[in-house]
Amino acid sequence: MNRGLIAALAATLAAVWYVAGLGDESDAEPSAADTRRPSSAARAVAAAGEAPGVLIAAAPERAAAEVGRDLFATHSFLPPAPSPAALAAIAARKGPPPAPVAPPLPFRYQGKLMEEGGITVFLAQGERILPARAGDLLNNQYRVESVTATAITFMFEPLKQRQTLTIGSAP
Repeated sequence: MNRGLIAALAATLAAVWYVAGLGDESDAEPSAADTRRPSSAARAVAAAGEAPGVLIAAAPERAAAEVGRDLFATHSFLPPAPSPAALAAIAARKGPPPAPVAPPLPFRYQGKLMEEGGITVFLAQGERILPARAGDLLNNQYRVESVTATAITFMFEPLKQRQTLTIGSAP
């Protein structure tokens, strides 16, 4: 066998023997961990050993907090909902909500046709071309109130708000 290997094996055995000897504290003073009170499980095992004829140790006693806790309860990581008083305070701080406003007009002016009966304007909405005269209802939301040479006035029916689309100058 190799002498270096034998020397390494001897050094390892000596180190293990030394460390094992340090772990033996039979003649040393008791530490703070040894002077602690034994746990409830250790007391139950000790009591079972003292009673004659008892082979099974009693179950350890549980604290009142452990008995009442539901181990399978659902848990949420969301913050708790604000109380109604806090919601009322936030609403009072913000004030009333703003009044609703009609959306911008979805129409673009494309041209007009002047006839004896009035003016017909042609409006584009996306790819569609819509002819419109005064009194027409477009998209079930916009009523054409008036058509002049320079502007078209719409009424947004859901909110009863007027909007104007300028179409240019008079001829």
